[in-house]
Amino acid sequence: MSMVNYYDHQQTVKECLLAFMRQKGYSRLTFSELTNIPRRAINQLMLQGGENIDKSEYNAYIVQINQTFNFAEDYLLTTREGVKSSTISSLKSERSPEAEEAHFGLECILDIYSMYIK
Repeated sequence: MSMVNYYDHQQTVKECLLAFMRQKGYSRLTFSELTNIPRRAINQLMLQGGENIDKSEYNAYIVQINQTFNFAEDYLLTTREGVKSSTISSLKSERSPEAEEAHFGLECILDIYSMYIK
């Protein structure tokens, strides 16, 4: 069994993960709980594309995500046409650093709120 090196495909993996989360309506907190991956690691995967995570740890997280959702080994390495044309283009919006920081803050607030409505 060959082990895929997801670390070399961080941008594609990040785009596919974000598209999947948006499609399913998962917050980062929910995604963290479903996959048993620490919230901080989810942030690193989503925001920095995993660049601050060790290569072996990054690959282990992606394998864990694949197993949780029963994805094929190459699922997060290929962008599907529907995802590519609509979701990914909207993910690459031109935001200023201030807007990105505000968006991240709002995500955190929503995550905290989701803990209290359960």
